[in-house]
Amino acid sequence: MLTLEERLAVVNLYEELGTYRAVAAVVGCDHKTVKAWLERSRRGPAAAVVARGRATDPYLGLIRERVDTTQGRVKAKRLLKLLRAAGYRASLRTLQRALRVEKRSWQQRQRRIYRPWVSAPGDFLIVDWGEVGSISTAAGQRKLYCFCAVLGWSRWRYVRFFTCQRFQILAQGLAACFEAVGGVPAHVMFDNPKTVTVDFVAGASVLNAELVRLATHYHFSPVTTAAADPESKGKVEAVVRYVKSRLVPEEGFGSLDEANREAEIWCLEVNSEVHEETRAVPAQQLEEERPLLRRLVERPLVATGESRKVDHLSTVRLGSARYSVPARLRGQVVQVLVDGDEVRILHQGSEVALHGLQPPGGSSIQDEH
Repeated sequence: MLTLEERLAVVNLYEELGTYRAVAAVVGCDHKTVKAWLERSRRGPAAAVVARGRATDPYLGLIRERVDTTQGRVKAKRLLKLLRAAGYRASLRTLQRALRVEKRSWQQRQRRIYRPWVSAPGDFLIVDWGEVGSISTAAGQRKLYCFCAVLGWSRWRYVRFFTCQRFQILAQGLAACFEAVGGVPAHVMFDNPKTVTVDFVAGASVLNAELVRLATHYHFSPVTTAAADPESKGKVEAVVRYVKSRLVPEEGFGSLDEANREAEIWCLEVNSEVHEETRAVPAQQLEEERPLLRRLVERPLVATGESRKVDHLSTVRLGSARYSVPARLRGQVVQVLVDGDEVRILHQGSEVALHGLQPPGGSSIQDEH
C-alpha cells in the first residue's frame, strides 16, 4: 500500500518521467503498483474504493445478540459452533475480526457520558465521614472521625470531630450543621454507612428507620449514592479528601476539644476565601442561599445524645462507666451526650447532670444526686 505522500509523488513523477518503471524506481515499489494507482486515480474518487461484503455480514444480528446477552464476554470459538449450525462457512479468524468490532461497539454503548453535577440553591447538603487517626481520652484511646458537610450550591463547608459514628452522633452532626447554616436544605446526600442504609433490595437503598424519622422532623429528603458505584460517590468522598489534606496535621490532634477548635477556625477561613471552582466566596453565597432553605426547627431528642434508662442506683451507663443523675429520674429515659471531655445528661431537653468523662469501669457520683 502506498502512503498519501507516495501517491502524490507517483502522480507528479509520472508527469515528468512518463513510464511506470521509472516512477517505481524512484518511489521504491513495483511498477504494477504504480500502474494500478494511476488507473484508479483516473477513474475518480467514487471508483477508488470498492466496498466488499464480508462472510460474517449475514450473521451480524446473531453476533450482536450474543454480545449483548453476555455483556461482551462471548468467545469466538463458542460462537463459531452456533454460526456453523446457522450456515456460516468462513474461518474462525474472520469471525474473530467481526466479533472484536462488535465488542468494541458494545463497550462504546455502555460507556457513561459524564456531565458536571450542578445543585440549585437550597437544594443539596452533601455529608460524609472520614477516619483521621486516633486521640487519647479519659475512656482510653479512641478513633477520631470527622463529620464533613458541604452545601452543593454555595460550597459552604462544615466540619466537626467525633469519636464514633453511631446514629445519635450523626444526628448531632446534622443538627449542629443545620443550626450553623441557619436552615435545612431540601435534600441531604449520604454515602451508605449502616447508620443510613441498612440493606439493598434490587439495587435500591433501604434507609435506617431512625434516619427517616429524623428527616421527617427536619423536612429534608435523604439521598444515598448508588451501591458498588465509585463514580457516584466521588462528590461525597471529595469533601473528606479535602478536609484530610487541608485541616488534619500529620501528627494528628492532641484532644477532641483541640480538633473541634481547629475545625471551627479552619471553616471560618475556607468559607471566607474565593472557591477555586465557583470563583465566589462561600460565606457570601450562603447569604444568598439561606432564604431558600427550609425553616429550622428545634433539635429532636435523638440529636441531643444517646438514650439511657436510669437504674435503681440513680445512675446511667456509658462506655462501661457510671454517671449519677437526680434520684427523681429513676426509671426514666435520659439522653447522654459526650461533649469533649464532659458528659452531659439531659431529660426532656433540659440538662440535669454534668460529669467529667470517665474511663471504662470508672464512675462519677455527685452527692446532690
